[in-house]
Amino acid sequence: MSEQVQERHIAILGLGPSLDQYLELTKRLGGRSNFCDETWAINALGDVFACDLVFHMDDVRIQEIRAAAAPDSNIAAMVKWLKTTKTPVMTSRVHEGYPSLQAFPLEEVLNNLGHDYFNSTAAYAVAYAIHVGATKISLFGMDFTYPNVHDAEKGRACVEFWLGTAHAYGIKLNMPNNTTLMDANYPQAARLYGYDTLNVGFNVQEDGELKLNFTPKETLPTAEQIEKNYDHSAPIAKQHLSLT
Repeated sequence: MSEQVQERHIAILGLGPSLDQYLELTKRLGGRSNFCDETWAINALGDVFACDLVFHMDDVRIQEIRAAAAPDSNIAAMVKWLKTTKTPVMTSRVHEGYPSLQAFPLEEVLNNLGHDYFNSTAAYAVAYAIHVGATKISLFGMDFTYPNVHDAEKGRACVEFWLGTAHAYGIKLNMPNNTTLMDANYPQAARLYGYDTLNVGFNVQEDGELKLNFTPKETLPTAEQIEKNYDHSAPIAKQHLSLT
């Protein structure tokens, strides 16, 4: 008889716009404990939301330099909070004066997961969730695009790489439908490139298998509409908004 796997649902909070969905969801449920087992927050969100673990992979000595140059900035406020918080803070290097800092177990994670690809704090958080045995990961505020910004914020590809790794480990993934992460803000059928002349229906069978049905679209797009979808010169957020 196989052992029953203990569920461990971890919610990871980033600073993007879809973070508001976490607030709305947990508020409706009566609290975060009715949604997930643990909440992990990125950077200063640990001082905004109740959470079990904070990820701040920037070396605090670097952040101190930034804070000294701009003492009224959000970075200065975060550095002040990092010195006093009692919530564990995962970071790259532990320093005196910050009693809650914990060194990210990089060697252990690399030996376990086998890839040294971490270009953002969010990526470290997702990889660590895999490392510690999460059975479900929910992500909020991991959007990487913002209104009127042409270029994507660095980090989306790396986070999605680790989400693919999580899926390969059998971990369930959950994210709000207004995030650009994994194109979740697109309709399900729109995430299948190439099926422009077909409506794709998704039906889950009783045994859990997915059954697709294809029906030809009665009306095809105009040349102008087709070219608009191939046009990547507009800001990313506006492209997404135009499709909703």
